[in-house]
Amino acid sequence: MRCAVMGCSPLTGIIVPSRPRVLNLLAGIGETLNGALMILDALAMQWRTIKLAKDPACPVCTRVTA
Repeated sequence: MRCAVMGCSPLTGIIVPSRPRVLNLLAGIGETLNGALMILDALAMQWRTIKLAKDPACPVCTRVTA
């Protein structure tokens, strides 16, 4: 199934229900993705998680919230 033929609707149908991490975060259970990025290889139907470091020169990453 190609996005050029079917659009992106099938892809959102895969991503949204398969990762209920928001509910886990609100309930205080499980791991957060703080400092990480999840990547979906939709062709192979495989998820990967990579760790990301904060960029000290980034005004968004270094902003202190109250």
